Amino acid sequence: MFFRASGGGPVSALLIQGGRLFDPALGLDAVGDLLIVGERIAAVGKAGAAESVEVIEAAGLWVLPGLMDIHVHLREPGQEQKETIATGTRAAAAGGFVAVACEPNTVPPRDTPERLAEVLAIAGRQAVARVMPKCAITVGQEGKELTDFSALRRAGAVAASDDGFSVREESVMREAMAAAKRAGLPLTVHVDELEMVERDIALAAELDCAVHFSHVSLAGEVEIIARARLRGLPVTGEATPHHLSLCAEEAPEGDPNFKTNPPLRSPRDRAALRRALAVGVISVIASDHAPHAPEEKAQPYQEAPPGVIGLETTVGVIWSDLVHAGRLEAAAAVRAMTVGPAKVLGIEACALREGVRADVTLLDPDHEWVVEPTRFESKARNCPFARRRLRGKVVATIVEGRVVMREGSLLAAGGAE
Repeated sequence: MFFRASGGGPVSALLIQGGRLFDPALGLDAVGDLLIVGERIAAVGKAGAAESVEVIEAAGLWVLPGLMDIHVHLREPGQEQKETIATGTRAAAAGGFVAVACEPNTVPPRDTPERLAEVLAIAGRQAVARVMPKCAITVGQEGKELTDFSALRRAGAVAASDDGFSVREESVMREAMAAAKRAGLPLTVHVDELEMVERDIALAAELDCAVHFSHVSLAGEVEIIARARLRGLPVTGEATPHHLSLCAEEAPEGDPNFKTNPPLRSPRDRAALRRALAVGVISVIASDHAPHAPEEKAQPYQEAPPGVIGLETTVGVIWSDLVHAGRLEAAAAVRAMTVGPAKVLGIEACALREGVRADVTLLDPDHEWVVEPTRFESKARNCPFARRRLRGKVVATIVEGRVVMREGSLLAAGGAE
């Protein structure tokens, strides 16, 4: 890949030339061009270079709809030593994600319209990728009193979650599902027990309310979700790259960088997750990017906080361990990071179609690279894939028509490095 300018005047358009246009949702898989004018896609297929056009020579690259991650912890406000909206969205762009949905377990939790507005204001000033904030299901994430879903929805919340905690009281979850349905606010719930999954699916069936299960990790959870989907219930689930790639037996004993919540599971559980993703029972890949300050993770295993980062390694891990290994079709991988997440949130997925917002990810599927967390855009270094050689790397990220990352370099507003 390389960039060149056509003409001598100010650049008014961007031409991605000769790449493999790959959008499974549209049935598009062909070598061609993508022309972006302003914030929109102007032409797909064949577009000749005109005056004042920046050209990306994309031969050998896959041109994908912009990827989305719907389970990310940005930590700001209150835990800026771990991550900020600025550094977290830089990590997202470095990994190929044009948009991220951030969990509400900030300090204090995001449980009022004012706290949600604060995050959106910071994102408006500092974010490189789009930030889509979730709100808390319960006040203070304490599992007792519901937040005001309608007000939070109007303020910009894309979903409600008490991530990190399950809503233990059935009466509270029943009330939450009824309120979520009235407000049109999706629920993304923390998974930690089979009984809670069964309970929430029963409530979803009773109330005709959609429910999405975060970081599914057990074969038993997969089986319960599969049965619900066979019944036609509006139930979806996500899997993380670390649960799809790793298992407890293979993790170095006592290494805090492999400590996560839920924990790494058995080879049987990992195999079940992989099969579920391949057949669509699990429809979303999400990183559960959970940054911690290096000194926090450097504590002994029992004291170290759970969580691993993943925004900058998700695509490489999925391509290396699943796509290149023949465990997952490339089309399924792309759908799980585009249309799958969008359906959960009830928003429009990015697409390679004329007239839509120009959110695009460029992937070199055969590029081999070694994971070096010290070079990450994220503040955190708690990566279980450190020193792994991966095959498949995002080489450019375009958000609303603007190249925000190219060949590993993040670009500032206006395209300057």
